[in-house]
Amino acid sequence: MSQLVKKIKSSLQTIGNDFADAIYANKKKSIAFVIVGLLVVTGLTFFMLTMNTQIRAAQIDNLIYEELPTKKMVPFSYDQGDAIIHEKKAISVMFAKPNQPDTNQAMKIIKDKDKELNRNFYYYPLVYQTSEVANTYDLAPDEVTFIFFQNGKEKNRFVLSSIDNPEENFIPELNRLPMWNIKAQEN
Repeated sequence: MSQLVKKIKSSLQTIGNDFADAIYANKKKSIAFVIVGLLVVTGLTFFMLTMNTQIRAAQIDNLIYEELPTKKMVPFSYDQGDAIIHEKKAISVMFAKPNQPDTNQAMKIIKDKDKELNRNFYYYPLVYQTSEVANTYDLAPDEVTFIFFQNGKEKNRFVLSSIDNPEENFIPELNRLPMWNIKAQEN
């Protein structure tokens, strides 16, 4: 066993010495290869980071936003929700994990009572970075939470599970979130 270790060490030393000799013999080529290698690694890293965002956006568009129950439910573009909340003067937002029992219940009620809705509201799906979003907005990620923001600040909220008889009281509660000329502010 010790002879095998000695042979491996000697081989590695020989390879290392040959590599060092090759670098010193061709300094310009070696520097060029290192620079090209760094550029390729940097380019691939940038490509991977941007593709990850695009893949996530496409997944949300295809899996979640295609099945929204009403046109009054406006989807956020992926990774743009926080910016839109802070930019709008007045905005109502539904925070929910897709395909959870409470979310499915809310979607069904919204679909069935679409004509009773008196406002548009945004949907912020809790898919990626759920814990960060939950911490930012003080949410329980497994609950359907509606929050009304005015100038980026929370003004009112309710959770679907806190409503008695949601089939009858959910849409009126959503319609009661503070409103001050939201339709004019949505443009």
